[in-house]
Amino acid sequence: MKKLIDAAAITLFIVSLVPTAEARNLKDFNVTHLGDGAAIPNNAHFQGATHKLEVYVQGKALTELSIDLPQEISIRKGIEVKNQLGQKLKTDVSINNRKATVVFSQPVPPQTKLAINLQEVTTPGYDHIWLYQIYGKMVGINAEIPLGTVRIQTSGR
Repeated sequence: MKKLIDAAAITLFIVSLVPTAEARNLKDFNVTHLGDGAAIPNNAHFQGATHKLEVYVQGKALTELSIDLPQEISIRKGIEVKNQLGQKLKTDVSINNRKATVVFSQPVPPQTKLAINLQEVTTPGYDHIWLYQIYGKMVGINAEIPLGTVRIQTSGR
């Protein structure tokens, strides 16, 4: 019994030496990252919804975004990008095969929240969770950096 108590005391002592990790808000990160995604309206039967994605530009200025599009969707009216003030940004948008590319006319500076609006999205019309993989190019970095996946759920109700 004494050995068990000694082992527990040593374990507690060792654990107390490890610094604790502080939980932080994702928006405090100093790297470009993704926010929320939503379909408006989120009714799967409605053809022509807007799929909205959020991107928080942090660290280095953003020059380009790439979006891998799910297999069964199409975008009829293009992609619009606005900043946190609701101002539309000048972009060159191309959609080839299953990939959309958004090239910014001017690099988007850090501390900018982008609203990416995929306009008039058509789907097969059933409940589904749509996954959009997002990549970015930053000033001074030649490679395409994976930013993550945005999840958009549509409902049949």
